[in-house]
This record gives sequence, structure tokens and C-alpha cells, in this order.
Amino acid sequence: MTIILGVLCLGFIIFIHELGHFFAARLCGVKVESFSIGMGPVLLHKTMGGTDYRLSLLPFGGYCGMKGEQAFREALEQNLDSIPAEPGGFYGVHPLKRALIAVAGPAMNLFFAVIAFTIIAMTGYTYYSADNRVIMADEILAGTASAAHNAGLMTGDRIISVDGEPVKIFSDISEKAGTNPGKTLRITVLRDGKQLDFDVIATMDRETGLGKIGVMNWVDPLVAGVDSNSTAEKAGFLPGDLIIAIDDDKVSNTADIQKFLLNKDSATIRVERIRNGSKEEKELVINIGKNIPLGLQFSVPEHQAERHSFFPAIGQGIRETGELVALTFKSIGLLFKGVDLSNAVSGPIRITVMLGDSVQSGFYVGFKAGLVNTLNFLALISVSLFIMNLLPIPVLDGGLVLFALIEAIARRPVHPKIMYYSQFIGIAFILILLGIAIFSDANYVIKGIQGK
Repeated sequence: MTIILGVLCLGFIIFIHELGHFFAARLCGVKVESFSIGMGPVLLHKTMGGTDYRLSLLPFGGYCGMKGEQAFREALEQNLDSIPAEPGGFYGVHPLKRALIAVAGPAMNLFFAVIAFTIIAMTGYTYYSADNRVIMADEILAGTASAAHNAGLMTGDRIISVDGEPVKIFSDISEKAGTNPGKTLRITVLRDGKQLDFDVIATMDRETGLGKIGVMNWVDPLVAGVDSNSTAEKAGFLPGDLIIAIDDDKVSNTADIQKFLLNKDSATIRVERIRNGSKEEKELVINIGKNIPLGLQFSVPEHQAERHSFFPAIGQGIRETGELVALTFKSIGLLFKGVDLSNAVSGPIRITVMLGDSVQSGFYVGFKAGLVNTLNFLALISVSLFIMNLLPIPVLDGGLVLFALIEAIARRPVHPKIMYYSQFIGIAFILILLGIAIFSDANYVIKGIQGK
């Protein structure tokens, strides 16, 4: 089901892209000979207004076939100096119109991202996230470096701003650090009622390209749920239990549980329960098997996203899309700084699975959560498609724009052979990127199998 949902969502994004080419072609006077929802063998079709509208077998995107697209091949075969400009054909209109048609596909993806973020802003939804209280990672994970701890932060500090921008939840902290690898961040914390400032260098993780400051999220050890037939259920845990100690060690947060249970076969866990309005303490003995999860879910703070009216929501959608575009460009730049591309670049398999997981898990929680999760992920893929397709590389939309602009400025067509041979550069680039993506996907699948 995960794969099916992922394929359908990716297909929708590609369909939106092709729809942009379709509308722009019609606007610029280029005849659209075929427009298909889906790829592969045609299941149904109907010709209207000179366009053959098709429903194809594979629900993976679609295509927009324009008149004159074969003229390029004819020019090469006949060794012509220019591509034949037939009326109503792609190469029969002004080069700036061709550029507009090429840009329209990526632009439609960007427009969809704005719509997606606008809908999210109008939704008003509940989400769960750890707050801004942090734990020093080197106190929990042996061998882990913590730039924050080295700079003077302490477990229990509340990070209230990063570089002057307020943060309220842990994901805000992760985003600020993750998008600024190698940079020194001014972090303001609240400790014992006092505000303190620290300069922390966000070290770059070579595997992901993200910045890290070496902090973990603080979650109170309050049990929210117990898995059926789990180790915890067999030990007698109940929802509402507050874990206060493991053997002789005091527990303050869920990270302490991970630390104190490490390398133990069994432990005595003391919990605090409220029964009939009074508190009572109870000791539970737990036997820990190798690689067997405890089976506890802990209570994470609930937050309510602000709900905007229509016009403010549009502004929010535009703003978030702009921020995502800037962030994507920054992420692309990190690929040239020694990042492990096999982890940093995701291929179609991983994207499909992640997208399917996001949709499925979101709707499992509730309709609003599912809608927000799905639209967020679709907006992310849309913006990535917008940027990648506009790179001035032959065989991509950006390559068509480049050749059209050269023709408009030089006032004469680009020779078909120059276009043909330059496409090899674009094909080589795509093949290299595809090879990295496939290798990355193979690692992802193998790790998933080994983890089962």
C-alpha cells in the first residue's frame, strides 16, 4: 500500500508539471496533439479540439505531445541548418514563446507548492513535538560529539532563540542547525530563570550534509501507551505511569531510560502512579531481550498550528514556498562540500516509499494530520522538481529555455547539431545523478532488509 500511495502521489506531481506545459502551449498557439494522464499503453482516449486526450495504464505522471517535436529529428537526419518552423508547431513560434512553454511546467509545480502551503495555513491542525528543552547528546550516546556542550550548554536548558529567531519546539532547533552547517550560531537559553547566550558551531554531518550541534530532545518519562504483548506490558506498565528511577539511578527524561538500560539484561523500574486521587509508587521488574523494543510510548507535548483566513493564508503559502526554494538551493550547494552523496541524494524508490509512508501514517492519525503530511511532502517534491528542471542543462526544461534565449538574443536559430551534441552533456549529467540515486536506493533497500 505504501508503494502504491507513493507512486500515485509522484504521478500527480508529474501530471501537474505536464499540465503547465499544456496550458502554455495552447496559450502560445502551439497545437497539443496528445495529452495523457499516466504513461504506457493507452486505455481510453477521446479527441477534442484537435487534442487526443488519453488515460494510460501506468499511473505515473503523464505527457504533453506538441506538434513539431519531431522536427528536430528531421533537421538532424536531413542535415538542415535550422529546425523546420511549421505553423502551429513548437519550433514555429517565437523563441520567447518556446521559453515560456518550457518554463510553464516547473512554474506549475511552484504554483502547486504555494497552493499546498496555503491549504495547510487554512487548516488549523494539532501536531505533537518535543518542546525547546534539550539534552546534551554526549551524555547519552558514547563517543558522540556535542558542540553545544563544549560551548557551555547544559542538559535541561531551554533554547529560546537561534541567531535572534525565536524557537518553540525541538524541530525548530533542528532546522536552524541543520540548514547552517559549518556556521557559528548565537544560541540563547533559559536556565534557572536567566537568559544566557552561547556561540555554537554547527558541525556538518558528512553523511547527510546537515548541521548538528549535539543536542537531543527532552521528553518527560510519562507513559502514554503500552504495546500489546510487549516487554513493558508483561512487566505491568500502564498508561499514565511516570518513570522516576531505574535501579539506583534517577530518571528525568526518556533519554535517561535509554542510557540506564544500555547493556542490561534486567532492571527494576520504579514508577509513580495516581490512583483514586493519590500517588503511589510501584516497582516493576523488566527483562530486556536483545534488539527487542520496550513497547512504551511516551507523552509528547501537543501544539496547535495557527489557522489563517484566506488572504493571510495565501501570504503564508508564498512565504513558505520562498523559504523552501532558498533551502533547496542551499541543500544543492552542500552536495559540493564533500557530502556522502549515497546518503544525501534520494532516488525514486526512497522518495516513493517516504512519500507513501508520510501519507499512510498521517491519515492513520487523522484526516487533518494526513492532509498536512501529504501536502507538505508534495510541496517539497514540487519545489525540487521546479529547481531541477530549470537548471540550464540540455534535455531538461532549462536547456530548452537556454537555447530559446540564445536564439532570441542572436536573432537566428541554434544549429540543430550544436543542440544535439550539447544534449550529451545533459544526458551524462542525468545518468551520473541517476547512478548515484540508484546506488543510494540500493543501500536504502539493503539496510531495510537487514533491519528486519
